[in-house]
Amino acid sequence: MKTQESTDKLLAQAFARLDPIAFGVAVGTLSGVGLFLATAILLIKGGETVGQNLRLLAQYFPGYRVTWPGAFVGLGYGFLAGYVAGWLFAVVRNAVLWLYLLKVKMKAASATFRGFFDNL
Repeated sequence: MKTQESTDKLLAQAFARLDPIAFGVAVGTLSGVGLFLATAILLIKGGETVGQNLRLLAQYFPGYRVTWPGAFVGLGYGFLAGYVAGWLFAVVRNAVLWLYLLKVKMKAASATFRGFFDNL
């Protein structure tokens, strides 16, 4: 019984669960700040046509423009899109990991029973 508890504890440490909210906030923050900085750098750089390629994001993020107010709109949209992506990734990763660990435990239990019946 003691080995089962230590094995479970070791597996829990090795395959720690990701908190979907925390991971979503982290990815959302990085995405939002990244889009804000990309827009700000293009605006500071200036030029005749500013951010031709970045301007295409307006197709997905209504209200986004390569302007200073648009940089703040992009910050919000980037955070929202990053949060959803991070949350979804954490949920799927936790589910896949749970299924994998369940399979490993079932395989170990099966091997234990097989060994027991082989010795009868």
